[in-house]
Formats: sequence, structure tokens, C-alpha cells
Amino acid sequence: MFYAGEMEMDKRRSIFSRGALPGLWSPALAAFALCAVCFALGVVSGTALSSGFAGGDAADRFFSGYVESLRSGAVRERLTPLFLGLCWYHILTFLLGFTMLGVPGIPLISAVRGFTLSFTLATLVRLYDAGGAAAGLVLIGLPALVSVPVFFPLAVDAMCASWELVRTGLLRQPPSGRRFYSGSALLRFLAVLLLLLLISAGERALLGSDFLELPIFP
Repeated sequence: MFYAGEMEMDKRRSIFSRGALPGLWSPALAAFALCAVCFALGVVSGTALSSGFAGGDAADRFFSGYVESLRSGAVRERLTPLFLGLCWYHILTFLLGFTMLGVPGIPLISAVRGFTLSFTLATLVRLYDAGGAAAGLVLIGLPALVSVPVFFPLAVDAMCASWELVRTGLLRQPPSGRRFYSGSALLRFLAVLLLLLLISAGERALLGSDFLELPIFP
């Protein structure tokens, strides 16, 4: 019985050593988990720091001024600022995938995005109560419902490509033979940009003067 137990243990060790569960330990899954954890930590820290934020007057002036600029058409008439404000971290993440800096940089971008999103929304809710929650949902939350989920596939592609550069360049390991930045990755990136452009155009159309006169805005 002891010999049979040893054979069973050897069999299990050989299964894991051969990588019989590649999906469980794949670079893509590790990249997704790391970016998701960093994003979640950013959300938690942004929410926590917002509760102790002492710049309520400055935030009030900034948000009121932003809404006034939308009402006057200073921002609403230009699509480019809305588009770049929505997709800057997608573009930066994609570019970092061509360098070794993507390995530390992309998780950092994930954390910064989670922090800024949660800090802004939590601050609006704290300053304006239910009205702030509604305004934040319209101006920030709705675009984020699209821009955040589509960020993670790009982050996974870029992290895997950057890690391959680290493996072959710094660690002097042989190439894995896998092309992480293939044509399909480029198509995903272009599709995400097109989707975010459509979201920006819809946001621009929504931000009309009549809409901004709703009582939820200061």
C-alpha cells in the first residue's frame, strides 16, 4: 500500500510538472489577476481616501466649473478631449506592451484608474449626496461601465508581450514561441478605440444644455 501511495504521488507531481493544467497557470490568467487586484486596490484606496479629503470647497468649485463649461459648449463642442479622457490609459497600456516597462507599468495604470474612478465618484456623493451620485453616474459611471471592462483584455495582451521581453531580454530565457502581440491583438485594440469613440460621441450628444439643466447638477 505504501508503494502504491508513492506511485500515486509521483503521478500527481508529473502531471503538474508537465503543465497538464496550462489554463490554470497561464501568463494571461496571471496578468489578468494582477491587473484586477491592482484595480480593486485602487478602488478601495480611492474610496477610503475620499472620506478624509479636506478639499471639499476646491472640489465643489472644480465640478461646478466643469458643468458650466459643458453648459457653455466649451467642452461639449470638441469630441477629442472627451475621447482622450476616456481612452488615454488604453492607449498607454497598449504602447507599454512593446517595452519591458509594461510589467510594472500596466498594474500601476490599473491601480491609478481604479483610484481616480472611485475617488471622484465617492467625492461627488459626499459633496452632493443623491444628486452627486446621479451626476457622477451620468458623467463618469456610464462611460466607465464600457471603458473599464474593455481595458482588461488589452492589459492582458500588453502584459504578456512585455513579460516575454523581460524573459528573453533580462532573464536570458529562450523565447516561448508565442506571439502575444499578433494581428488579433491589434484588431482588439482598434475595436476598443472604435467603441470608445462611439461612447464619446454619444456622451457629447447627451451633454446638451437641456440635459445639464436637470436638478442633479450643481
